[in-house]
Amino acid sequence: MPDESVASSVSFQLVRLGQVAGHRFVGLLAPLGLRPRHCAVLELLRDGPMGQLELARRVGVAPSVVVDMVDELQDLHAVTRVRHTEDRRRQFVELTAHGRGLLRRVANVARALDADLLRELDSNQCAALRAALDRVAGSHDRPPGQPVTTP
Repeated sequence: MPDESVASSVSFQLVRLGQVAGHRFVGLLAPLGLRPRHCAVLELLRDGPMGQLELARRVGVAPSVVVDMVDELQDLHAVTRVRHTEDRRRQFVELTAHGRGLLRRVANVARALDADLLRELDSNQCAALRAALDRVAGSHDRPPGQPVTTP
């Protein structure tokens, strides 16, 4: 008979680890002036400019929330707003050189945190865990690798 303990459930374990990882990630981002939700926007802009409405849709937040996030990132000189050449009412958001540098730093922070969190696993186990998490996330309407934001 399987263990019926809540504490042994995958859901509980993921929540517990998520709290640890989230708290530590927030602390590591703070010196950069960033929060996890900013990372989602920076990651989405990696491949080129995007409209604010599209950013809101892809991040999964209200357009007004994206406006605030873009304002905060603009204050950090990480992004800039550019008017659409044909429709001046539309604005695109693009990474600046500083924003690309921040994104590289955040990726390094995330890799270092991953290494610390997964230090009990060998490289094959880490790869298997990543693949399993991508598969599970993908089965719940979130494409593998799509950023998940927190407030």
